[in-house]
Amino acid sequence: MKNKLSFFIKIGLLLGVIYMTFFNSKTVQLAYEYSQLKSLMLFVIFYFSINIISNTTKYFYSKKNKIPKGKKNNVHFGIENIENLLVGLAFVTMLISLFGINPLELITSLTIVAAAFAILTKEYIADFLSGIYLSFSNTFEINDYVKIDNQKGKIVEISMLKVKILNDDSDIVIIPNFKVHSNEIINYTKKDVRLMTVDFQIDLKFINSIEQLEKEIISSLESFSEYIEPDSYNLKVVEMKMNYLDVKFQYKLNVSDMELQLNIRKKTIRKVFSFISSKQ
Repeated sequence: MKNKLSFFIKIGLLLGVIYMTFFNSKTVQLAYEYSQLKSLMLFVIFYFSINIISNTTKYFYSKKNKIPKGKKNNVHFGIENIENLLVGLAFVTMLISLFGINPLELITSLTIVAAAFAILTKEYIADFLSGIYLSFSNTFEINDYVKIDNQKGKIVEISMLKVKILNDDSDIVIIPNFKVHSNEIINYTKKDVRLMTVDFQIDLKFINSIEQLEKEIISSLESFSEYIEPDSYNLKVVEMKMNYLDVKFQYKLNVSDMELQLNIRKKTIRKVFSFISSKQ
């Protein structure tokens, strides 16, 4: 109800400013005499128009795709990023106009400066363009569990310049969009959100038998057995080095619960640590 009221208030304000800018003789005369006033009023019209279009687009998209109220996905963030860019450009244009400078003439005269500025800010531009691409792509979505570069976690936000990940230690990891776009991405959610993997390294001197290590890890997860498919446990040797093994322990949950996944993962890691400590 609050959102609907806010939406209609914005429409009312937009219509009021349009009327004052183009149809009210007094304000039209004032705008003619003071170009700064007209620039400000045009910015307000543009701002409310873009905001209304953005909110309307997100509303109908959510309704069509049956997205719960208050929830956002990639497309929502993509629309908001485009809205922020357009409003930002309009605001800069308005500021230039307030000083009595024609924006088109200024842009033409500052072409070289603009090119130099683009070179200096190329990383920000690359992050922004990558963010637009990621927002509308199906590479990953909000709440997907992914691995980007060396970071694993759940996608919680895709902004204009950064992607935020909630890792397994409940830390927020912020990664520039261009780095996300240019690195290998593993989306575990697209595979099966219930299939969990714990990667670790273990010194060869601590291992008498892989089978024994697997049994001890499985035994440590007995309290979670009702949530894990019985035949899904699997301890794999990924790579054998001179003094240690790269090992991957996998299991499959019969429910999709992020908190449960984190609890089982923590217990698995602690069991591996305890196992190694006992061998020292």
